[in-house]
Amino acid sequence: MAALQAMRADLTGGAPALLDTLKELSDAIGADPNFAATIATAIGNRLRVDAAQALTSAQKAQAIANLALAAVAVSGAYADLSGKPTLGTAAALNAGTGANQLVQLDGNGKLPALDGSALTGVGGSVSYLAAQALTDAQRLQAFANLGYVPECGRLKYMSATALSFAPTKQGDLIKINGSIYRIPAAGIAGLANTGVYVNGTAGQGLAVNTLYYVYCFANAGVPTADFSTTGHAMSTTAGNVGTEIKTGDDTRTLIGMVCTNGSAQFSDALTASWFNRRTRTLSGALQSSVNSPGGYFQEIAPATGLSAPGPRCYFLAWADEASPQFSSMLNYSTTTTTNMGCQMGYGAGVNGAVSAVGGSTVQYSNNANNQCVSAVATVTFAEGLNFATVLGGNNAGSATISGQVIVTSVRG
Repeated sequence: MAALQAMRADLTGGAPALLDTLKELSDAIGADPNFAATIATAIGNRLRVDAAQALTSAQKAQAIANLALAAVAVSGAYADLSGKPTLGTAAALNAGTGANQLVQLDGNGKLPALDGSALTGVGGSVSYLAAQALTDAQRLQAFANLGYVPECGRLKYMSATALSFAPTKQGDLIKINGSIYRIPAAGIAGLANTGVYVNGTAGQGLAVNTLYYVYCFANAGVPTADFSTTGHAMSTTAGNVGTEIKTGDDTRTLIGMVCTNGSAQFSDALTASWFNRRTRTLSGALQSSVNSPGGYFQEIAPATGLSAPGPRCYFLAWADEASPQFSSMLNYSTTTTTNMGCQMGYGAGVNGAVSAVGGSTVQYSNNANNQCVSAVATVTFAEGLNFATVLGGNNAGSATISGQVIVTSVRG
């Protein structure tokens, strides 16, 4: 008996009581003589997580059904999503330009600004929030877009044959026909008295005793001077409004005015800048002459023009600043008792008629000695070339008269 029990123990190898007989083992595997193949087949029909599987369409469909996956898991299509937002109409989008609304592209496919205008070219916008590395061309275009009208540069006399229009403390910009240009550090081209643009024609020489307005134009992008006998006016053209131009020609921006002398040359007194004007005091030449009795008020010396001005002080006046003051003092040296007079005179152009102005002064001298007589006046002149002069004389005997005229508050 003991031997049989030992044999049984060897056969069961310590199996639990429910699996220590052949009957119990048969029941456990369902009395399936192909249990191993059945198990292998069943394992093969399970989804693996450790290796790829070649499943049939039916198997995949069944697996999806078993996992209860939504249709989008198979199609990947947006249309198969559930709970997606409704798109396609302004009402559904709540589109507009107000608070809590979505921005919608306009009919041109552009992103509108909040004011309803098309927001284009954002990459070319100027920012006020941070520094930008703009090119010079971009800066100039930004100035033009802002409608900025620079008042830089000043026309000035350099020599009898050369003027200059160069940058000033106000900057180096000039607006021509709606665009902004840099004034070169050395000044713009074409400011000589020969080989220059005159009334739009290149290679010309200036005429003698002639008033010219000096304009600046873009000559293939280069700021260049053009002398013209045509006057000026403020532009009313969109993009160039406020710029003083050659009348009817937005391509010419006014920079100054000059009057040539009898040699077609320049002088400082007859050079006036439109921009950045300076206030000057000018004087006529000191004159000495002997006057015959009979007239108190006549020019104390003959004058024939710019080359022989006599006592006249020639100057240029702008219409908006044309009221300079002038004064004179005459010294009379007499040998007899006489009455001496002094009064101011003025005229326009090179040899315009002389008109008396201001109060006259008559002083009596009975000691045959030196006497001084003075006069002052203020006149509103027309724009262009003008002159101030002094009128003097005595009514008896003879007198040597010396004096000169001084003009103050000349702007240009």
